[in-house]
Amino acid sequence: MNLLIIEDDASIQMLLKLSLEVEGFHPTISGTISEGLAELSSRTFDLILLDLMLPDQSGFELLKSLRQSYKDIPVILLTAKNEMNDKILGFQLGADDYLTKPFETRELVMRIRAVMRRMRSESTLPTSETLQVGVIEIDREKRTLRVADQLIKTTSKEFELMWLLCKNPKKVFSREHLLDQVWGYEYYGQTRAVDMLINRLREKLKPHGYVLATVHGMGYKLEV
Repeated sequence: MNLLIIEDDASIQMLLKLSLEVEGFHPTISGTISEGLAELSSRTFDLILLDLMLPDQSGFELLKSLRQSYKDIPVILLTAKNEMNDKILGFQLGADDYLTKPFETRELVMRIRAVMRRMRSESTLPTSETLQVGVIEIDREKRTLRVADQLIKTTSKEFELMWLLCKNPKKVFSREHLLDQVWGYEYYGQTRAVDMLINRLREKLKPHGYVLATVHGMGYKLEV
Protein backbone atom coordinates (compact mmCIF):
# COMPACT_ATOMS: atom_id res chain seq x y z
CA MET A 1 0.00 0.00 0.00
CA ASN A 2 1.49 3.34 -1.07
CA LEU A 3 1.05 6.14 1.48
CA LEU A 4 1.73 9.84 0.95
CA ILE A 5 2.72 11.62 4.17
CA ILE A 6 2.53 15.43 4.03
CA GLU A 7 4.24 16.50 7.25
CA ASP A 8 6.93 19.15 7.87
CA ASP A 9 8.27 17.95 11.25
CA ALA A 10 11.48 16.01 10.52
CA SER A 11 11.27 13.85 13.67
CA ILE A 12 7.69 12.83 12.92
CA GLN A 13 8.61 12.18 9.29
CA MET A 14 11.29 9.71 10.37
CA LEU A 15 9.08 8.07 12.99
CA LEU A 16 6.24 7.55 10.51
CA LYS A 17 8.51 6.32 7.73
CA LEU A 18 10.23 3.71 9.89
CA SER A 19 7.07 2.59 11.71
CA LEU A 20 4.99 2.24 8.55
CA GLU A 21 7.71 0.43 6.62
CA VAL A 22 7.91 -2.14 9.42
CA GLU A 23 4.17 -2.72 8.97
CA GLY A 24 4.62 -3.37 5.25
CA PHE A 25 3.51 0.03 3.90
CA HIS A 26 5.42 2.08 1.32
CA PRO A 27 5.48 5.68 2.63
CA THR A 28 6.55 8.72 0.62
CA ILE A 29 7.41 11.87 2.62
CA SER A 30 6.62 15.43 1.55
CA GLY A 31 7.44 18.40 3.76
CA THR A 32 5.18 20.92 2.05
CA ILE A 33 1.89 20.98 0.18
CA SER A 34 3.61 21.84 -3.10
CA GLU A 35 5.86 18.78 -2.73
CA GLY A 36 2.85 16.63 -1.91
CA LEU A 37 0.96 17.80 -4.99
CA ALA A 38 4.00 17.07 -7.13
CA GLU A 39 4.09 13.51 -5.78
CA LEU A 40 0.36 13.09 -6.40
CA SER A 41 0.72 14.17 -10.00
CA SER A 42 3.48 11.66 -10.68
CA ARG A 43 2.46 8.57 -8.70
CA THR A 44 -0.56 6.64 -7.49
CA PHE A 45 -1.29 6.56 -3.75
CA ASP A 46 -3.74 4.49 -1.72
CA LEU A 47 -4.02 6.87 1.24
CA ILE A 48 -2.80 10.31 2.39
CA LEU A 49 -1.68 11.30 5.89
CA LEU A 50 -2.04 15.07 6.05
CA ASP A 51 -0.72 17.44 8.69
CA LEU A 52 -2.90 20.54 9.13
CA MET A 53 -0.11 22.96 10.09
CA LEU A 54 2.17 23.23 7.06
CA PRO A 55 4.60 25.99 6.05
CA ASP A 56 3.15 26.89 2.65
CA GLN A 57 -0.61 26.45 3.16
CA SER A 58 -3.26 25.24 5.57
CA GLY A 59 -3.98 21.54 5.44
CA PHE A 60 -7.69 22.40 5.37
CA GLU A 61 -7.21 24.23 2.07
CA LEU A 62 -5.38 21.25 0.59
CA LEU A 63 -8.13 18.93 1.82
CA LYS A 64 -10.69 20.95 -0.14
CA SER A 65 -8.62 20.52 -3.30
CA LEU A 66 -8.04 16.82 -2.68
CA ARG A 67 -11.77 16.16 -2.40
CA GLN A 68 -12.22 17.71 -5.84
CA SER A 69 -9.24 16.33 -7.74
CA TYR A 70 -8.42 13.13 -5.82
CA LYS A 71 -11.77 12.29 -4.25
CA ASP A 72 -11.17 8.53 -4.27
CA ILE A 73 -8.02 8.71 -2.11
CA PRO A 74 -8.84 8.52 1.61
CA VAL A 75 -7.28 11.18 3.86
CA ILE A 76 -6.36 10.90 7.55
CA LEU A 77 -5.59 14.21 9.24
CA LEU A 78 -2.65 14.50 11.65
CA THR A 79 -2.59 17.57 13.86
CA ALA A 80 -1.52 18.97 17.20
CA LYS A 81 -4.89 20.66 17.49
CA ASN A 82 -7.44 18.86 19.63
CA GLU A 83 -10.30 21.36 19.33
CA MET A 84 -13.63 19.79 18.43
CA ASN A 85 -14.33 22.54 15.86
CA ASP A 86 -11.19 21.59 13.93
CA LYS A 87 -12.21 17.94 13.93
CA ILE A 88 -15.72 18.78 12.74
CA LEU A 89 -14.37 21.04 9.98
CA GLY A 90 -12.01 18.29 8.86
CA PHE A 91 -14.85 15.77 8.57
CA GLN A 92 -17.06 18.32 6.82
CA LEU A 93 -14.35 18.89 4.22
CA GLY A 94 -14.17 15.15 3.55
CA ALA A 95 -11.52 13.72 5.87
CA ASP A 96 -11.87 10.00 6.53
CA ASP A 97 -10.27 10.07 9.96
CA TYR A 98 -8.50 12.40 12.39
CA LEU A 99 -5.63 11.71 14.77
CA THR A 100 -4.27 14.17 17.35
CA LYS A 101 -0.55 14.41 18.09
CA PRO A 102 1.10 12.87 20.00
CA PHE A 103 -0.26 9.48 18.97
CA GLU A 104 0.78 5.86 19.14
CA THR A 105 1.94 4.53 15.78
CA ARG A 106 0.02 1.32 16.52
CA GLU A 107 -3.20 3.31 16.67
CA LEU A 108 -2.35 5.05 13.39
CA VAL A 109 -1.75 1.70 11.70
CA MET A 110 -5.09 0.40 12.98
CA ARG A 111 -6.89 3.48 11.68
CA ILE A 112 -5.19 3.22 8.27
CA ARG A 113 -6.29 -0.39 7.95
CA ALA A 114 -9.83 0.43 9.13
CA VAL A 115 -10.16 3.17 6.52
CA MET A 116 -8.85 0.90 3.76
CA ARG A 117 -11.22 -1.90 4.76
CA ARG A 118 -14.10 0.52 4.47
CA MET A 119 -12.90 1.70 1.06
CA ARG A 120 -12.60 -1.88 -0.21
CA SER A 121 -16.06 -2.68 1.13
CA GLU A 122 -17.56 0.30 -0.69
CA SER A 123 -15.78 -0.64 -3.91
CA THR A 124 -17.53 -4.05 -3.95
CA LEU A 125 -21.02 -2.53 -3.96
CA PRO A 126 -23.07 -3.16 -7.14
CA THR A 127 -22.26 -0.40 -9.62
CA SER A 128 -25.93 0.17 -10.44
CA GLU A 129 -27.02 0.56 -6.83
CA THR A 130 -29.55 3.36 -6.59
CA LEU A 131 -32.37 4.15 -4.20
CA GLN A 132 -35.69 5.87 -4.83
CA VAL A 133 -37.64 7.30 -1.88
CA GLY A 134 -40.55 9.34 -3.16
CA VAL A 135 -38.98 11.98 -5.38
CA ILE A 136 -35.54 11.43 -3.81
CA GLU A 137 -33.14 9.51 -6.04
CA ILE A 138 -29.68 8.68 -4.74
CA ASP A 139 -27.02 6.94 -6.84
CA ARG A 140 -24.12 5.30 -4.99
CA GLU A 141 -21.96 4.82 -8.09
CA LYS A 142 -22.30 8.38 -9.41
CA ARG A 143 -22.40 9.85 -5.89
CA THR A 144 -25.40 11.98 -6.84
CA LEU A 145 -28.47 13.03 -4.89
CA ARG A 146 -31.52 14.31 -6.75
CA VAL A 147 -34.79 15.58 -5.32
CA ALA A 148 -37.65 16.07 -7.79
CA ASP A 149 -34.99 15.69 -10.52
CA GLN A 150 -33.00 18.60 -9.07
CA LEU A 151 -29.35 17.86 -8.32
CA ILE A 152 -28.48 18.54 -4.67
CA LYS A 153 -24.80 19.16 -3.96
CA THR A 154 -23.49 17.22 -0.96
CA THR A 155 -20.20 16.63 0.80
CA SER A 156 -18.91 13.07 1.16
CA LYS A 157 -20.29 12.71 4.70
CA GLU A 158 -23.65 14.31 3.79
CA PHE A 159 -24.02 11.80 0.97
CA GLU A 160 -23.22 8.83 3.21
CA LEU A 161 -25.70 10.04 5.81
CA MET A 162 -28.44 10.45 3.20
CA TRP A 163 -27.67 7.02 1.75
CA LEU A 164 -28.13 5.40 5.14
CA LEU A 165 -31.37 7.27 5.84
CA CYS A 166 -32.79 6.54 2.37
CA LYS A 167 -32.03 2.84 2.77
CA ASN A 168 -34.07 2.91 5.97
CA PRO A 169 -36.84 5.53 5.56
CA LYS A 170 -38.72 6.27 8.78
CA LYS A 171 -36.24 4.21 10.82
CA VAL A 172 -34.87 6.08 13.84
CA PHE A 173 -31.06 6.23 14.13
CA SER A 174 -29.24 7.35 17.25
CA ARG A 175 -26.45 9.89 16.89
CA GLU A 176 -23.92 7.27 18.01
CA HIS A 177 -25.13 4.81 15.37
CA LEU A 178 -24.92 7.46 12.64
CA LEU A 179 -21.37 8.31 13.71
CA ASP A 180 -20.38 4.67 13.63
CA GLN A 181 -21.94 4.05 10.20
CA VAL A 182 -20.98 7.26 8.42
CA TRP A 183 -17.47 7.64 9.85
CA GLY A 184 -16.82 3.92 9.72
CA TYR A 185 -15.49 3.35 13.23
CA GLU A 186 -16.58 3.85 16.81
CA TYR A 187 -16.29 7.59 17.42
CA TYR A 188 -15.88 8.50 21.04
CA GLY A 189 -16.70 12.07 21.98
CA GLN A 190 -19.30 14.67 21.22
CA THR A 191 -21.98 14.05 18.62
CA ARG A 192 -22.11 17.61 17.33
CA ALA A 193 -20.76 16.51 13.94
CA VAL A 194 -23.98 14.57 13.28
CA ASP A 195 -26.17 17.49 14.36
CA MET A 196 -24.34 19.85 12.00
CA LEU A 197 -24.66 17.45 9.05
CA ILE A 198 -28.36 16.96 9.79
CA ASN A 199 -28.96 20.72 9.92
CA ARG A 200 -27.24 21.28 6.58
CA LEU A 201 -29.21 18.50 4.92
CA ARG A 202 -32.44 19.84 6.39
CA GLU A 203 -31.89 23.15 4.62
CA LYS A 204 -31.31 21.34 1.33
CA LEU A 205 -34.36 19.04 1.64
CA LYS A 206 -36.87 21.39 3.23
CA PRO A 207 -37.98 23.13 -0.01
CA HIS A 208 -38.97 19.72 -1.40
CA GLY A 209 -41.15 18.65 1.52
CA TYR A 210 -38.74 16.20 3.12
CA VAL A 211 -37.83 16.34 6.79
CA LEU A 212 -34.99 14.88 8.80
CA ALA A 213 -37.05 14.61 11.93
CA THR A 214 -35.71 14.65 15.47
CA VAL A 215 -37.09 11.90 17.69
CA HIS A 216 -36.42 13.27 21.16
CA GLY A 217 -34.26 11.04 23.29
CA MET A 218 -33.60 8.69 20.37
CA GLY A 219 -32.13 10.34 17.28
CA TYR A 220 -33.13 11.15 13.68
CA LYS A 221 -35.21 9.70 10.85
CA LEU A 222 -36.19 10.57 7.28
CA GLU A 223 -39.81 11.60 6.81
CA VAL A 224 -41.95 12.91 3.97
